[in-house]
Amino acid sequence: MDRISYSEEYRQLQKKLSEVEKENTILRKKLEEKSHIQDRRSTVFQTINVGIIIFDKNGVIRDINTFLCDNFNLKVDQVVGRNITHFLQQEERSMIRNNINNLITKSDLHSKRSILPLTINNKLHYFETLTSCLPYDMGFVTIIENITEEIEKEKEKEETQILYNEFFTEALDGIMLWKETGQIIAANASALKIFESTKEQLLTSKISDYIYKKDKQYAEIVMNLYHQKENRDELMFLMPNGQKKILEFTTKLHSVEGLNMSIFRNITERYKMEEEIRESKAMFENIFEEVFDGIIIWDQKFTIIDMNKAAERLLCKNKEQVIGLDLLSTLPPAKSIGEDIKPKLIHLKEEGQNQGLYTVKFQNKWEYTQLEYRNKFNVYSGLSITTLRDITENAILEEQLRKSSTLNVVGELAAGIAHEIRNPMTALKGFIQLLETDVASPENEMYFGVIKSELTRIESIINEFLLLAKPQVVKYVKSDLRQIMNETMELLHAQAVLQNVQFIKKYEEEIPMIYCEPNQLKKVFINIIKNAIEVLEDGGEIEASMEVKQDYFHISIQDNGKGMSKEKLARIGEPFYTTKEKGTGLGLLVSYQIIEDHQGKVKVESELGIGTTFHLLLPININKID
Repeated sequence: MDRISYSEEYRQLQKKLSEVEKENTILRKKLEEKSHIQDRRSTVFQTINVGIIIFDKNGVIRDINTFLCDNFNLKVDQVVGRNITHFLQQEERSMIRNNINNLITKSDLHSKRSILPLTINNKLHYFETLTSCLPYDMGFVTIIENITEEIEKEKEKEETQILYNEFFTEALDGIMLWKETGQIIAANASALKIFESTKEQLLTSKISDYIYKKDKQYAEIVMNLYHQKENRDELMFLMPNGQKKILEFTTKLHSVEGLNMSIFRNITERYKMEEEIRESKAMFENIFEEVFDGIIIWDQKFTIIDMNKAAERLLCKNKEQVIGLDLLSTLPPAKSIGEDIKPKLIHLKEEGQNQGLYTVKFQNKWEYTQLEYRNKFNVYSGLSITTLRDITENAILEEQLRKSSTLNVVGELAAGIAHEIRNPMTALKGFIQLLETDVASPENEMYFGVIKSELTRIESIINEFLLLAKPQVVKYVKSDLRQIMNETMELLHAQAVLQNVQFIKKYEEEIPMIYCEPNQLKKVFINIIKNAIEVLEDGGEIEASMEVKQDYFHISIQDNGKGMSKEKLARIGEPFYTTKEKGTGLGLLVSYQIIEDHQGKVKVESELGIGTTFHLLLPININKID
């Protein structure tokens, strides 16, 4: 048997060693590759963005990745070795146990997908799970993904769909869905009722088929709709049964799954009602503006909200001037405290309503205006009203009637007295003259002088009575008022000097001539100026002024005496009313009568401690003064 040489044996050993090293290198590479695979699997297990949990058939957790722990806000060492049910709510544990039992009993089931609702931090979450059995009875592995957001969106979509369906079917307004061609493809019950049509009729029609008039307004609505993609308007529609309806509609293009939607509301009755309201409002506004009584509307802060034309005329102010102003500040002061309306307005809230007389003097009027007022609180929505009625004319007529009645009595009495006294007066004057001739002496001359003076005074009174008793024939001539006034002042100059009274004249440069009875006007001036002189016991001033205003003369005679109270002023011009010791009250009565015969007016102003002013208004042309 041939022996192998050592060299050959060594060579074979070297060859075997080289083969072994190659096998070892291959094995090392396989081991390294297996280790890398294991590392990659471990890395994937821990870094994948889904939860992975491994548990046995008893539900004890054997491993879990960090992603799932982060979702539950736990650490890995707090979870491994514990039962799954330990981390769940009590009512959720039985659900998990049932799932595990199903996995165990159904051994042929390799994987199971399910959705689990779990409560985390008191908030319900939804997880999609995929569970598989591990080989060699190693338990189960479950992949868990949080699908809460998707579930909630789906639920919201379902709820929206349900809500839309309920809105569409149950809405009181008519709703239609239509294509770009105008073809109606869906309509709710309210739309069928509004359009007086069946569903079949509507679904074979276009909305434009129901338009009553395709005029310029309709064309503008369509143009605006396609330009702005939505609009809100109203049109007249003609229904299949011939009925016309005014419909208010809102349209939005591509609002529901690419379809256009229009919502309709029948406003025919509302339109008629609004028209009736407008007509009613216009009627009441006309009544409000044209009623004869002045009406002022104001709020709880006394702010003027509105007033009618009659109130503008009474207050001599435009509506635009006073709206927004305070009512109490706007109303002029009353003639007396007892006639002031303002205290009544202030206490109106407690009383509810009140009324009375309100006498005022406006700047552009000579006479006082007497107003009858009624106040009513909170008649509508916090607004109150004040109504004013001008009763000045009635009061003047009543006063004139009273004075006329008095004058008639005075006239009849004067005629009788003058007739009965004049004859004895003539005899007395004759006998006095005879006695004066026969028995005249220095001792009794003074007595005869007093007797004749008093008889002359009685005769003057009789003449005044006769002037009132029967109308005088007046002859009008063209005269100069300034000359008549100057002559009067010259006549009374001596008396004025004795009383320490000064005359002041203020005449306009150009005073036209007036048709009048000069002697009668002079008598008026004498009566007024003489009374003023007698009132100025301690001296003073009497100012006479003349000016022309539009179509009448304004003559004023003013003194700076004691003045008169409102009570005395109200009785000026009454028969037999006088404030003088020896007066008869007939002088001013006659003066009033003379001015009235000249178609003029007398206005008197007086204030205690300031003085009295007589205003005489005489027409430039007869029948031209109001």
